[in-house]
Amino acid sequence: MKVTMATELDQQPRATFVYRALDAEGRESNGMMAAASAQEVARRLRAEGRTVLAVSRDEALAANGRTDAPTRGGRTRRSDLALLCRHLGTMAEAGVPLAEALEAAKTEGARAEFRPFVEALARDVESGMALSQAFARRGREVPAIVVALSRAAESTGQLGPMLLRASEHLRRHDRLVKQLRAAASYPMFMLGTGSVIVAALLVFVLPRFAKIYAERGAELPAPTKLLLGASDLVRHHAPALGFAVAALAVAAWLFMRSAKGAMLLDRTRFGAPVLGKLARIAFVAVACRTLATLLASGIHLLDAIAICKGLVRSPRAEAFWTAVDAKLRDGSTLVEALRAETLLPPSVVSMVAAGERSGRLPEVLSRAADFAEEDLETALKQATALLEPVLVVVFGAVLGLIAIALLLPLFSVAKVATG
Repeated sequence: MKVTMATELDQQPRATFVYRALDAEGRESNGMMAAASAQEVARRLRAEGRTVLAVSRDEALAANGRTDAPTRGGRTRRSDLALLCRHLGTMAEAGVPLAEALEAAKTEGARAEFRPFVEALARDVESGMALSQAFARRGREVPAIVVALSRAAESTGQLGPMLLRASEHLRRHDRLVKQLRAAASYPMFMLGTGSVIVAALLVFVLPRFAKIYAERGAELPAPTKLLLGASDLVRHHAPALGFAVAALAVAAWLFMRSAKGAMLLDRTRFGAPVLGKLARIAFVAVACRTLATLLASGIHLLDAIAICKGLVRSPRAEAFWTAVDAKLRDGSTLVEALRAETLLPPSVVSMVAAGERSGRLPEVLSRAADFAEEDLETALKQATALLEPVLVVVFGAVLGLIAIALLLPLFSVAKVATG
């Protein structure tokens, strides 16, 4: 019975807590402890003969990344931060003090826009601040996972390997974002080019045809009248139309920033036929990669879940992590919590189950992330290959309808001339 109870306690989800306590001689001490609850931490401290003053979650690890620290307008790129972490990690493994490594990073390889960030970081570290705290002060410029890894590095004394792991994570995430942007660039280019061509036809080409038709006395069919009316509207009311489009764009942007707009965008993102598949695969890749990186760094599961929740900007993904966290706190295992949700495919959940049974969960999650990234790359290529002919047909049809509307009155002109 005792063995069973001990096993159940070992399987409970654990988090990192910070505490203040007095020893038998009345001296105050601070520290960190991994436990399932604050009550367990207090019980352990009392068993050691210490008087508990305070116990709380370690906010540096459990923070969700939405800090109140001011940012500088988003000039920090993830690629810059990845290079900085790699630079600091490499120099730390070589035995170079952190302050010297930051001083070298200010002058070697940093972009001019990124240099103020490094300088501010160096000032904080030189003043005696821990690197994780200096990172946390940067607010949203530094992802919560980097803060967590640097904090874990300071706890374990493995600053070099942890920073290199953070660099690798940021590099993979940056590559994933670039793949998604590259896939979206072609349809955006086609939409922009097609809109410019149609606008040029309405403003410059159609008025000349209208003049010719008026001089010839041609009878205009309904499609041509509609097209010429659109041309007159664009030419004579361009400022009002521009203002209306700008107002509509601002209203749409404000709506998307609201709770209802975010939910609508989220449903579209995960529910659209092609886009939904891409969004789900991208979520699997990011979720598995982040969890694998955090768990392999020694960060406890509840802290890792809190960090994953803070990194997402999707209401559905946030609800997913919230539900997983609640089930873990109720005593469920990670696999049981994941099976109750629908955002991860069954194959990934089965891999997580195998990883938990074998004690190789970080490695299995990393392998799942690799598979998801490969699937995403294949799905992006397929979506692009499918979208290209569709866009060509759509814009070809639009231009063809415009050409037909312009040519129809020529037949009536020809009848008048022959008659």
